[in-house]
Amino acid sequence: MSFLSPAFLWAFLSLIPLAAIYFLKVRPRKKSTTAYFLWEKIFSEKRATSLFNKLRDLLSLLLMFLAFCAVVFALANPEFKGDERKDLLILVDHSASMAAKDGSASRLERARDAAREIAIALNGNQRAAVASVAREIEFSSHLSVSPRELIEAVDLIEPSDFPFSIDALTSLGEDAHWSEDHRILLLSDGNFENADELPENFELIKIGKPAENLGIVAADMQRLPDGTLGFYFRIASSFKENVQADLTLKNVETGDRIWKLIPLDVIPGENESEIFNLEDDAPAGKWTATIEFEDAFEKDNVASLAVPPRRPVDVRVDAKDRYFYETSILSFERGSGLLRLVTEDPEIVIEQGVGTRTPDLSVVFTPGGESPWWKSVGEIEDAIAPRILIEDHPVLRNLDLSGLVFVGARKIEPIDGALVLVESETGNPLIYRASRDGKTALVVNLDPIASDFYFSAWFPVLVHGAATHLAGREEDLAPVYRPGDTAPVPGFKEGGTATVTLPNPTEKDEPLEISTARFGPLEKLGFYEFQTDGATWPVGSSLMTSAESLLNNEAIIETAKPVSRGHSPAYWLIVVALLVLVAESILYHRRKVG
Repeated sequence: MSFLSPAFLWAFLSLIPLAAIYFLKVRPRKKSTTAYFLWEKIFSEKRATSLFNKLRDLLSLLLMFLAFCAVVFALANPEFKGDERKDLLILVDHSASMAAKDGSASRLERARDAAREIAIALNGNQRAAVASVAREIEFSSHLSVSPRELIEAVDLIEPSDFPFSIDALTSLGEDAHWSEDHRILLLSDGNFENADELPENFELIKIGKPAENLGIVAADMQRLPDGTLGFYFRIASSFKENVQADLTLKNVETGDRIWKLIPLDVIPGENESEIFNLEDDAPAGKWTATIEFEDAFEKDNVASLAVPPRRPVDVRVDAKDRYFYETSILSFERGSGLLRLVTEDPEIVIEQGVGTRTPDLSVVFTPGGESPWWKSVGEIEDAIAPRILIEDHPVLRNLDLSGLVFVGARKIEPIDGALVLVESETGNPLIYRASRDGKTALVVNLDPIASDFYFSAWFPVLVHGAATHLAGREEDLAPVYRPGDTAPVPGFKEGGTATVTLPNPTEKDEPLEISTARFGPLEKLGFYEFQTDGATWPVGSSLMTSAESLLNNEAIIETAKPVSRGHSPAYWLIVVALLVLVAESILYHRRKVG
């Protein structure tokens, strides 16, 4: 044991006058009396109890000595050896698995209790900061010496649906300043991927015991070519023995109807994946797969899956050579169903040469003459090879231009602000996107006939990529996303807005208005809804992480060095001093009346 304020130990010198007061005897004044027989009985009783009184006075002195010593030691502020006096970062894991029940409380509640005990033990003599971590680190307080302020910061930590990401610790793990001047205490159950790869300067305080749990760790639902819905899932178990349970599949819009009841015989660990087909009349929309079983963790018992309705992009062809363009559109109409050939009310118009109707969204091949999409068009260049400027652009993502020669390409000057995707070796734009007055066009600077591009397998791919990109449909929604993922907003157009409704909204949760093509990170489990151009798109969010579901943290080893918890030794010394003083006071009053 050491003392933080050893100068107060000099106060022990005050024990000398304290002892002198007890041993100091006051000489009684002598008085003559004429009635000795009245005092004779008193003198005899005093002689009989003098030894007892001396012992009682000595006990009182010892009690006062003990109380005084306790107060002096408390003022000297003792601490136990082994607890390094560095600034602390108390990092509380509030990831999804921390919501699992550990007896009567959740793991997060137990982590917060442990954090409070550490904050109380600081006793104003050591600085600490409080933060929470799941997907990223969020500070609840700065470095402070106030236990009350730190406890209030701990109380602010709420459970999250994010799985734990060890990447969130990278910045602190690589910062030598934190390693030298701070101790980083991670209060966690250790149920996360790569838990054995914590940075060396992190001290893990293990929270929670192994828990028995079932969880859905993978799921998918897709519309199959025959029109039925296919359902795929995988279960994981942290039970030590086989467990029997049921998995029910329901469509939210059709009420309580169970579309599929799947009996489960779950073995410990991750189980084999299973696939089922639903009835032909199974609708699109919001679906839930639920494990009907009580276990330690509820969040992974439900998978929320969304099957979006088929909404093809309507495309019209305004070109002299209509056949090849229409064939390309029809091939995707019969296949994925994402494009649809129309003659009225199109969303996208494919033009050749100069468009006369100037639609809101258009794809222009073989540019020539005057147009709002270029300043000038010159002579035809010789056959040239393309040079891609934006490799991963949605228009080019599935297109192989390495073997394509842009025959018939003209020298062209795009309008200001155009985004060039492909150019020639001389810098002449070959494919670019341009916008003006709320309208957008994708210009493809080549002659499909002269280059025989019509007969290339990449021609319909380019038509598809251009149409879906302009319509904001280049990326399909997945049936399910994990918390922390971002999701594309179908139908979002540059310069527009979309509305997002959060899962399980309350009266206070108003829909969000966004102006980006992607939304995220998704923070909650359940169903989101995206609304663009009057269309509603459901989006499912589910945990589906085996590390968060397999709650057996028996192999996790606590690495924290000794750290003080609870009230400091000085606090308990003051309590002891008060109790001793009460005991001495009772003894004193009994002596006075005894």
